[in-house]
Order: sequence, then structure tokens, then C-alpha cells
Amino acid sequence: MKKIYPLLLDGITPESTALKGFLKDNSLEDLIDTYMGNLLGDKVFSYFQGNLPITVKLCDEPGNITVSPDDETALPRYGNWGKERMLYILSAKEDSSIWIGFKKDLTATDIYERSISGTILETMNEIGPEEGETFYIRPGVPFRVGEGVRYVEVAQNSPCDFNIGETDQLVEALDFINLNASNPEYVAPEECLFRMERVAITKPQTIAPDQTESFMAIFNLDNQTSLKVKDLRGYTEISDETCITLDSIHSNTSNHLAAGPISLVLIPHDIQELTISPSQDGDNPSSSFLRIYMCNIPEPPKEEEEEEEEHHHHDCDDEDCH
Repeated sequence: MKKIYPLLLDGITPESTALKGFLKDNSLEDLIDTYMGNLLGDKVFSYFQGNLPITVKLCDEPGNITVSPDDETALPRYGNWGKERMLYILSAKEDSSIWIGFKKDLTATDIYERSISGTILETMNEIGPEEGETFYIRPGVPFRVGEGVRYVEVAQNSPCDFNIGETDQLVEALDFINLNASNPEYVAPEECLFRMERVAITKPQTIAPDQTESFMAIFNLDNQTSLKVKDLRGYTEISDETCITLDSIHSNTSNHLAAGPISLVLIPHDIQELTISPSQDGDNPSSSFLRIYMCNIPEPPKEEEEEEEEHHHHDCDDEDCH
């Protein structure tokens, strides 16, 4: 099998496609089926049963009042993962708003009546977002992004979103909505399944994806950023696969990430070493980007036969086992 290199993509969703190199036009879902743990990382691949664990999207349209369940609710009920997510604000107009969680404790009757009257937002914490801010949205916490906000959303790969402005969807979600008062969170908790970190560099930085437990995504923010792969044989010859330059996301005026794909690259777990360098233009080269990766991945569930064998060894003494 041909060695996999950084993937320039039109987004990180199962349907996203590679834009350059020998894997061009292959969907990310098909690439995971082919490269498995070499792409996602063995632990990530096993725990998420071969599915893409997160999505990364560029958004600039106002949304619904949305809430999602956690894994414990979503898996048995809907056969899908739950959804925790983070938002990174790229830009926001002066009068724009985000609403997250409730200002005071509510009852199921309160929120039902608010849904019917269309006044749920009046009960929620309203925030004026600023460029560079991050917001963590827990499962069960409702939120809405208003007009004039452009942001990156990193979220668990799950379709379990409910618009609680619609009464029928609210009724479906009532038992997992957090009706207690909550403050907006700007930092992901330690137990979050993924990390989204803003990194600023003024000189080349070397990272080793294969020393982590997952793949990595790089979302460029300003100036040009270049990535060069190094494998066990040293630097390979320069090609579309081994050397990629990312433009600034702010130079993309389109409404869709697919029209500005050169700002997003997925780094397979199998890559031993990667050098990230800032643009060399000007006297003080610099660039900044979002680094996104998985963490806190639980051990994959054991097969029933393995559990029975362990139980047998635990219950018997050495003589009986022989």
C-alpha cells in the first residue's frame, strides 16, 4: 500500500474529498476504510469502530436554538454518538450575538411554553463574541449563533442535533436538556474528547503525530503556513503530497469552506515527523493556526470471548488453569 501523506481537504466530514496528490477525489470515509489506524490512529480507529470521530466546519450562517445529547443517551436511543463541540470565532460584527445555556433554572413546563411562544432566547445567556474567542458547548446545553458571526466548529461526528425552537423537537429532547442555570464556558474541560488549540509561530516547529494517539488537523488563520513531511528516510522529494502551503483563511471571502480548501489539512497518525513553518515574507515571518486532535480516548470495549477468558483466569488458581 502506498504511503499516506497530509491530506488537503475541502472540510473534515465523511464526505470530504482529497484535493491533491495520488488520493485526489477520494472521500475521507473511503480513505479511513483503506488506511484505518494508519490515518486515524489505532486507538481512535478501534474505539470509534472505523468512523470519523469529529467534524471540522467553517460556518457563517445564523443557526437554530440547538441542543445535542451525550454519548450515554444518544448511543442506545439513536445508534449514534452524542455531541460535544467547540466554536472558534474568526470574526464577528459589533452587534452580533451568541446565546449559550440558561440564565436561571427552568422547568420542563417553562421551556415548553417558551417554545410555543417563540421566546426561548430571552431565557438564555447572550454574549457579544469577539475574534479569537472560543466557546465550549457541553451536551445538553442549548446554544444559538446569530447573524454576523464567522466561526470554526469542531464537534463529535453525529447527526443528533435538535432545534428546541420547534416544539416537536423540544419534546424529543426534554429529558436531556440541561434546564439548570449555567455560565458560558470558554475552555474545554480536561475530559473533552478532542482539543482545539490556537498556535502562533515565528520559526519552524517540528511535531511528531505518531507520538500521539490520533490524527491531527491544521486550520490556518493568518499569513501563509507551509508543512513538510519527513519520514524514516529523511525528507522526500518535494511533491503535492510531501510539501503543502496553506493560505490565510481571511483571504477566503466565500461562504463555504469548500471554496477555500487550502486552509485545512489533515495529518495522518502514521506520519513520523512534520515541520510547520511560517510565511517567509517580510522582516518578521509569522503565522497562526488551529491544531485539532483527539485525546482522552477510552479503551475499546472488549469482545465477549476476551472477557470470558479473563474471568476464567481470574477465578481459577494456577493448578486448575493448567
